[in-house]
Amino acid sequence: LAVALAALLPAACARRSQDLHCGACRALVDELEWEIAQVDPRKTIQMGSFRINPDGSQSVVEVPYARSEAHLTELLEHVCEKMKEYGEKADPSTHRKSYVRVISHDGTKMDLSGVKIDGDVASSLKFACESIAEEYEDELIEFLSHEADNVKDRLCSKRTDLCDHALHIPHDEL
Repeated sequence: LAVALAALLPAACARRSQDLHCGACRALVDELEWEIAQVDPRKTIQMGSFRINPDGSQSVVEVPYARSEAHLTELLEHVCEKMKEYGEKADPSTHRKSYVRVISHDGTKMDLSGVKIDGDVASSLKFACESIAEEYEDELIEFLSHEADNVKDRLCSKRTDLCDHALHIPHDEL
């Protein structure tokens, strides 16, 4: 029995780590997309060079603030704090872990049956989120600077392979 458990333990730990990183990536994208949606679409920021060209003009353009590199970089600095608002849910048939919000953005009551809420889950998710945000900052900014469909699948599954097992996971709702 001990030998069988010793053989299964690394696989279980690897799957837990993969589930954690996949869940953190998906939660990170959800939170960033929600934050972007909260910005007034009329708000703009000036981008470009503030130098004056020889002809007296400037190469400055106004771009929407919500998806600007400056705003996205700012969001990436603190978005992982939101992971404390997540809990862990295990699929009863596959025992795979997924991570769901336990506090809604708008204050509506949420169904938390089967959701494990504790500090270890939140701190593990936050650490994984911070690692992903740091390692894939350029990709996150690239994908989120343009309105794109399926950013979660494109980033977390196809670009990073963090969720290569999870292409079948349904889209989470915030």
